[in-house]
Amino acid sequence: MVLSISQETFNNAVQENITDLGLSPEEALEEAVTQFESQGVDLSSIIKELMISSASSANIEEVVVKLLNLNKKKASANEITNQLEILKTECDKGIQERVIAGKAGAYNAILDTLINNKNDVNIERHCLKAMISLMTKQPDLLDEKGIEIILSNLKKEADYDLKKLSLRWAKECCIMHEMNRQKIFDSHILENLKELLNDGTSDILRDVLSVFRGLVLDDDVRVEFGKAHDHARIIASEILCPLTGLLTRFRSDELLIFDLMLTVTSLMVRTEFCKKVEDAGGLDLIRDVMKAFPNNEKINRQCFKLLKSLGGNDDVRGHVIQKNLAPIIVTALNENKGNVGTAVAGLACISSLTLRSPENSRAFFDSGSPAVIVEVMKMYPDEKQIQKTASWAIRNMVCRSKYQSGTFIELGIEELLHKDLKKFKDIEYDIKAALRDLDCKVNLREEWTGKGGALTTGLSRE
Repeated sequence: MVLSISQETFNNAVQENITDLGLSPEEALEEAVTQFESQGVDLSSIIKELMISSASSANIEEVVVKLLNLNKKKASANEITNQLEILKTECDKGIQERVIAGKAGAYNAILDTLINNKNDVNIERHCLKAMISLMTKQPDLLDEKGIEIILSNLKKEADYDLKKLSLRWAKECCIMHEMNRQKIFDSHILENLKELLNDGTSDILRDVLSVFRGLVLDDDVRVEFGKAHDHARIIASEILCPLTGLLTRFRSDELLIFDLMLTVTSLMVRTEFCKKVEDAGGLDLIRDVMKAFPNNEKINRQCFKLLKSLGGNDDVRGHVIQKNLAPIIVTALNENKGNVGTAVAGLACISSLTLRSPENSRAFFDSGSPAVIVEVMKMYPDEKQIQKTASWAIRNMVCRSKYQSGTFIELGIEELLHKDLKKFKDIEYDIKAALRDLDCKVNLREEWTGKGGALTTGLSRE
């Protein structure tokens, strides 16, 4: 299990280095990082910035105290919203301000304000905005009372803005916090989200989709085993068909289409879900989306990723080609090859769809994929991920369709792959596999002779 610490522990260590050792703030920060890393602590989720000034800290604490006092008397709406705006402004400055506010009791102060003014929508909106700012990258503050408020604001009769803000609050609570995800999911939020999915506008649907994705994250290093797969399985069973229907309903909404593709891809955790998407007309919709947005890198990248996931089902993989998607995929890769991430996703998509499928390989070959693959490799000679995924695509295309090798050789692939061998030692296996299946000269080594000793990485023959 990965060793981890809280932001508070890290901040306290920096402060101790300043007060006890007499170090400057910069030296104290550097010493704390060195100390924790030497102990094997993962600091990827820790904000490694200098501590804020005592003046800023005092200002935040004063605002929280004022807000708590306003809750004890019948203060005017203007007084309350003014303090909430000040608190939000302070929290928006950075994580350190948010940590100070959290320590000062800002979370309970905002919750109390929400509860005491539940019939004043304007104050509620200001409370939720301040809460989102407070809890951004600081999800530990959430408690059962907060979850109850989120759920109550997602009911059908709730104010539109309160729904949107509560969805954003829920999403922030899910990021990098496994226990929050489980508590929110176990509160049956799925029922509320399904209602919004059916009745929501394009604007609110994007926030609903972000919560679905938040619930299937697996990014909390403090937890060895999470429930991301279980959440994805249950959510997919409930909403895959409605999501596919939304692709049809909002096919011209560029931003929502991207979020829909992103969400469907995040739910593709089982092969039967691939068939479910296809049965709902998903392949036709993906084809239409790629045709409608041929030059949108983000949308095409997500379409590539979704098609790669769908290719995990052998039947669906064959149907992708029957829907005449091969030339569309090749064209989209060629049109959007200027973006590294999109190019990697396109190459991985071709690799997935041609795996153990000579028919699919022929379709991509006839669509001109060899020239595009080689062109992408030439564009990014120093991008390891490009060279790796291209090697996969080449290997899968030619291993059962040897007639394609000559075309790749004529395009200069052998020279490119041999250059990669010298440049990228850690993907040697992938490059040699492509050279081997192209029937090019390559030095292969035996992985295990059966005579005892440790296994070594390599290919299975000399």
